[in-house]
Order: sequence, then C-alpha cells, then structure tokens
Amino acid sequence: MQRFLVSLAAVGALLLVSGAAMMPAGPSPESGLAGMWRVIGAKPAPWSKPRKLTGADAPLLEFALGFEDGAVKGPAPLGCDHATYSSGVSYQDDLFGGRFAKDASGAMAKAVDLDTSSPTTFRVICGASVRDFYVDKDSNLIVAEGDVIYTLARPSGMDVAQMAPGFSGPSFDCTKAKTAADQMLCSDAGVARNDREMAQAYARLKRTETPQSFASVQAAQRAWLAYVLKSCHGSGPMPEDQGAKNDLQGCLGDAYGDRADRLKNIAVATSGALILEPRMRYFTRAKPDTEDSDIYPWMSGGPQAQAFNAWIAKSLALSKRRIDDKDLFAFTPDQIGDLKLSARRTYTVYRFDDRIVSFETYVDDYTGGAHEVLSEKQFNWDMRKAAPIAPGDVFVKDWKAAVTDYCLADLRKQFGEARGAAGEEGLKRADVAAVVDSGAFLFGTKSLRVHFTVYTITSFAGGEYDVDIPYKVLKPYARVDAPFL
Repeated sequence: MQRFLVSLAAVGALLLVSGAAMMPAGPSPESGLAGMWRVIGAKPAPWSKPRKLTGADAPLLEFALGFEDGAVKGPAPLGCDHATYSSGVSYQDDLFGGRFAKDASGAMAKAVDLDTSSPTTFRVICGASVRDFYVDKDSNLIVAEGDVIYTLARPSGMDVAQMAPGFSGPSFDCTKAKTAADQMLCSDAGVARNDREMAQAYARLKRTETPQSFASVQAAQRAWLAYVLKSCHGSGPMPEDQGAKNDLQGCLGDAYGDRADRLKNIAVATSGALILEPRMRYFTRAKPDTEDSDIYPWMSGGPQAQAFNAWIAKSLALSKRRIDDKDLFAFTPDQIGDLKLSARRTYTVYRFDDRIVSFETYVDDYTGGAHEVLSEKQFNWDMRKAAPIAPGDVFVKDWKAAVTDYCLADLRKQFGEARGAAGEEGLKRADVAAVVDSGAFLFGTKSLRVHFTVYTITSFAGGEYDVDIPYKVLKPYARVDAPFL
C-alpha cells in the first residue's frame, strides 16, 4: 500500500495525474476489504455537537454491505453500482476530509477508535463520489456519513455465505441497546437473525390468535426473556474479558435459536368456526438451574372445544409442571452442579377438520445424565364422538397383521433406498409389530401414518421412518363408522 498524500477535496485532481501517491484505482477490492461487512455501531462524529443518536439519526446501523468486483452492494449512500477501489495509508491531515488536521492531542482520533495517525485506508470511488473506510484499532472499518461515524465489522455468529446485503440487525433499535445482551444482539449477526425471526413469529401469533390464547404466549415470552437475561448474565454491561463475551454469545445464540425455532414452527389452524391454536406455559427453577417450556394445542370457537380441551388438560397433565416431575428430574443439585436443565415440549398438527384432530407432541429434555431425552407421542381425537381415537375404536380384528405386513414391505423398500441405515436383514417383524401395537398413528386426510421413532426398528444412526398407508388399503379392516372413511 502507498500513502494518501492528498485530501478528499484533491483526490479528483490526483486521479487525473500521476497515481504515484496511491495505488491505482481498479475494479476489484483488496482482500482486506472484499466480502461482507456489517454496520454494528454508530456515534456522533467528534467534530459535531455531542448528542444521543436515535435510529433516525443513524439509518445505516445494522445493515450489511458487500464489497464486490465493480460494485458495493448495500444501502444508499454506501452502495454503488459502478465502483472502483484503491487503498493506502492516510495521514492525520487527510482523515475525514481534513477534519482531524488540528487534532494535536489525538482526542478526536481516540474518539473514533483510531490509534494511529496514519491508518490503513480503503477508498471506494463511485463516479464523482469518493469515500474512505479507515481500519481502526480493532481491525474494524470506520466511515463517516454526514456527522455520524459508523463502525463496520466482519459478520460473526453465522456463515458469511448465508448473509446478504441489506438489513441484518435484531428486531429493536440498536441505538437504544444498553445491556450486554442487547449489545450482543446488535453486534452478532447470528443472534440478531434469531431475534428477528422470533419477533416475526411472535407478531404472527399476535395477529392470528384469540386474545385468551395470545395472553399465554405473551406471559411465557416475558418469562422466557427474563430467564435468558439472568441465566446468560446479559442484564449488566458488556464484559471486558473476551472469554466472558464468548460465553454470552454462545448462551444467547443457543437460547434465541431454540426459541425462534419453537415459535416459527407453531401456528393457528382453523376448521370452519373452530380454532386450534398454541398456548404456552413457562416455568423456571433456580437450583438446579432449570427451565420448563410447554407449548400445547387449545381449541376455541364452538361447543366441541370444551371436551377437547378437557382431554388435552388431562392427557398432557396441565395441572402439573413437568419441572416438578421427580422421575424426570431425578438428579440432585449437588449432582448437577452448574449444568442448565430443561424440559421442553411442543407439538405439530397433522390434521384438523370436522372429523379428526391429529397431532404429535415433541419432547426435548435435558435432565442431567449424558444425553438429551427426545421423544414423540401421537394424539388423535374423534370430533363427532368427542372422544379420543384408539385403534380398537376404528378397526376390526386382523387389522394389526395387515398394518404390520404393509409397514414391513414399505420399510424394506425405504431401507433399500437409504442403504446404510439398518439394512433389510436388520428389520425384525416383532419390532415393527410392537410399534403398530402401541398405536403410534397419525390420521391424515388420505392415509394413516405409522411413525417409527429412533431406536424402535434401527440404531440411533438409522433415524426415524414414517409409513403412510392409504385408507383404501385399510378400508376392509375399518369399522363402518370410522371417522377417517
């Protein structure tokens, strides 16, 4: 790199004469500049009147930019469709168009995190416009737009290949970020994305749920946020120690990622005037550090709802907290130490209409021990009879053998296509029959799904399998009043 010996005001003239004072401008950015950057900070320029910035004062905050061959992808005025690049070292007299020329004490440079009087500089030329990006003491970029100094950093917390130019911040105004948690949400691209997706899912639930059900979502979300701030130590100032910062990033990343997934994967379902919507409960315990997140279906909109909800409350034991289950949480606080425990349950609707409600709950618990506890359970409800559906209620004799035979043939085909799961020779009729006998069914609109969870017919590496049996195959074994016919 060569030194910039001229001010911004003179750069146009310099470009017309000898380029000896700096590297010649070209269409490709240097490796130190090329690629994605995020605007993670904004502050009043040291030559301006001190003030507290707002989102309106710093409109570029939390946007991502891509410095590419011939273009800068990103928001105006930083974006440029026809860019050329140069680089060098700027002297103090040239910084920010000469505004630091009289900064003899170095106070202005310190205010913008420049610890040298001649910082490495990347220059972007866009037609008649010239903009300098200076490398600060943390190897970030700083650039001025009006009387605001923006800080750009390489994206952290997510694969750069997943990033695109444009807004990349969380759901709130980062000029108001005060706590360590908020500051991390603003500076880390991965956590910011999780927060943004979670906020979108939360807003969707607010729009689509009844006020009674959304009240449970709101209460659970507030309790969740309070727990995360406490358990991640995010309510105070940002720690100075890098290890503590990494711990905060990891804790928030795990918590926000899990919560975003849970909220994104639930939705309101309707059938005529009836509504099947998610309700939530959230509990915590201090010793040992434990959270209990419960998301379950609830019906409203008609007289059919009362019987269904009573069945849900009994089947899912809503009068109790899973966090208090001594069989589930058998380890003592002394045995657990500083580990964080969790009991998490959610659900997915497979069918909801005037005949059948069919859904599956998913449990993801960590209760001590060496591994998480993952399990699934299927629930089926006959809307016309206002009663749960048991296999014996809808099938006549010999149905088990027929269903087992169909599953065996289908699984052998799936194993042959997958190759390497368990192999056809590892499939045992007794294992398949046991799953069929357990009633691990989901009633769809056109077929019955038999669900084989991990370990039931294969090793853990074999994973899960579903077999869908068309109702036309099952019709000879079904009662005439079966709700799926």
